[in-house]
Amino acid sequence: MHTRIETLGRDEYIASIATIDDSQSRRFADQALAWWDRHFSWSTQGCDVLVDEDDSHLCYIFSKTDRYNEYLTVYNLFTPQDERRNGYAQELLGLIVTRSLQHHVRRITFSSVSDSLDFYLALGFVFWGLNDIGDYYCDLPIPAQGLGGFEEMIRTLDVEGLIGKKLEKIYAKVHDNEIKLTPTQLLRYENDRLKLGSKCSFETLSTLKENSCT
Repeated sequence: MHTRIETLGRDEYIASIATIDDSQSRRFADQALAWWDRHFSWSTQGCDVLVDEDDSHLCYIFSKTDRYNEYLTVYNLFTPQDERRNGYAQELLGLIVTRSLQHHVRRITFSSVSDSLDFYLALGFVFWGLNDIGDYYCDLPIPAQGLGGFEEMIRTLDVEGLIGKKLEKIYAKVHDNEIKLTPTQLLRYENDRLKLGSKCSFETLSTLKENSCT
């Protein structure tokens, strides 16, 4: 199936998500709209959508590249319930990463809720810890091979290579946030840490931070 990316303005996005029948998917789409309205201008960046040859909208992503072309930040990536399990989220994210490479963007950052960890782990991503709202924080170089290169990059680069010059920034994002968790959140966090295993590198990050201060 041939697919392409289109960028939707606010009115186009609202018209698109109005066709979503699943209530949970629609609720998430509405939340993404409200969040983007609060934080960014639609005149500078809209929502990218994966479109098939029938002009059906399959998957949505809200992302932004900073003005220095240093970071691609992914804010929301979602596939309506009826279109899931077709690989659309991976395809759309891959296209966005490739587009960013074409503009010489060097790093990617995003935060993942617990329920999305399996998706990102399968793509090779690693996480540094929890951000201030309890989501898992990722900040990595973008490999020249694009999305398909993350797994190999993680195997070949050590933690210092992955962090680069971003030690202070990454550490500030995740330091001591686990102590703010509620008992319910803490239980889920402990279960997630078992799933993450070596894909969560907070201890190594903390050691590097301590050594940098001595």
